[in-house]
Amino acid sequence: MTESLEQIFKKELKRLGLRRYDVAKELGITYPALKAKVVNPDRFTFRELKKLAQLEINLQLELYYDARISQKDI
Repeated sequence: MTESLEQIFKKELKRLGLRRYDVAKELGITYPALKAKVVNPDRFTFRELKKLAQLEINLQLELYYDARISQKDI
């Protein structure tokens, strides 16, 4: 079974030595907004995804979306 996006995000923050609060601040959003977006990544804006990439946070979204597509197609 694949990891949830929340688990991937947590591992990436640990790998980079970042805190969720710091990431939210970099994105210009509140901590609760970041948490909601990690739970439902469809809520991320392109600008926010671009900023995450600049911070070198790899959310492996291709795995998330591929899994969702294959589940819908079954």
